[in-house]
Amino acid sequence: MSAYKIYRYGRETLWQMYQGPLGGTIDRLAAWYDEQGYSHDYAVACLKSAARFGRWLEQSAVKLGDVDEQLIEHYVVQCPEPLHFGTRVALRRLLAVLREAGACPLVVSEPPRPAQLLEQDFRLYLAKQRGLAARTIEHYTEAARIFLAALHERDQRDASEWTAADVLTLVRQHAQARRPVHMQQLCTGLRAFLRYLRFCGKIQRDLASAVPRIARWRLATLPKSLTPAQVERVLAQCDRYSVVGRRNYAVLMLLARLGLRADEVRRLTLDDIDWRAGELTIRGKGRAPEPMPLPSAVGQALAAYLAHGRPPSTSRVVFVRMVAPHAPFARSKAITTIASNAIEAAAIQTPCKGAHVFRHTLATRMLGNGASLKEIGHLLRHRDEDTTRIYAKVDLTRLRALAMPWPGGAS
Repeated sequence: MSAYKIYRYGRETLWQMYQGPLGGTIDRLAAWYDEQGYSHDYAVACLKSAARFGRWLEQSAVKLGDVDEQLIEHYVVQCPEPLHFGTRVALRRLLAVLREAGACPLVVSEPPRPAQLLEQDFRLYLAKQRGLAARTIEHYTEAARIFLAALHERDQRDASEWTAADVLTLVRQHAQARRPVHMQQLCTGLRAFLRYLRFCGKIQRDLASAVPRIARWRLATLPKSLTPAQVERVLAQCDRYSVVGRRNYAVLMLLARLGLRADEVRRLTLDDIDWRAGELTIRGKGRAPEPMPLPSAVGQALAAYLAHGRPPSTSRVVFVRMVAPHAPFARSKAITTIASNAIEAAAIQTPCKGAHVFRHTLATRMLGNGASLKEIGHLLRHRDEDTTRIYAKVDLTRLRALAMPWPGGAS
């Protein structure tokens, strides 16, 4: 792909692009924008920004090998001419192309700090020695990162100097701003990290026992759910004539009709869909892949998105970004945001607006239709039966039969 094929008009401007120190890089840059699926107008604007930067280099007698992030920042800030809003991003991409071609020296990264090395070793231990799931590793390493930032980097103290009081102080500081469920994750990860440090011989004290238990009783709350009418309102607000609407509708159908977790939707691949057998293969929470039936309505929503909504992408992941580069979502929060925005667009007032509310809604609806807790747990792929028992509290019909008469009241 050459710049000529992208920039199809203005031969004088096109000729100027190939002049100067960046002339040999323009075609590589044009090919990258084409491969990533950027729009024609955006690619042209970025190529113009690169050409203008090349002329500035020539006028300023700056050698191509001297281009780096600092020089680009200086150019963007000091340039007297009005620049395209994406100039900084375009020039950083240009710099990456120059480095790949060997025209600019690669950045020599700073050696990792001791705290970073310790965090990397802990992450490797969790993956190799304990075999934990990726999400669990992220939670544990986040706790380690918070602890190291507070005690190792800020106070510059060696691990042998840490005390139980330091651990308690850190927990108290974060308890004021975090919900109980998040504090449980933090404390669990912190205990794992402190046990790892003692296992490696970096600390001699049992600091893990100093991490307090966070009071959060299981089955103490009712699951938040929507009514069937509210679910239909959320689905109906999707504009299924637009590419974004088709994608969001397919995401919401997976959440509402199959009760998938946000991360399970994010990780779904084209190879996980068996159209002939009418099955989906679900990969979630570190367990082995599990097959699930693919209802016709969900299959139609997926097919409409894949045929008329999904942008061209080399990724095998089903749901990708609609704006170039068309890459998969990095985190499951993107799926949660789609669900939250859809609930708000439907003008539904609910204390829970994430993707998980559809999972609770499906379970509650199944229970109301006579499904057993075992059947619900099987559909939702719960490993622990206690996780499913919380839905027993919303089955008011069966609970009435167990209720004792109020003393002194009518029997």
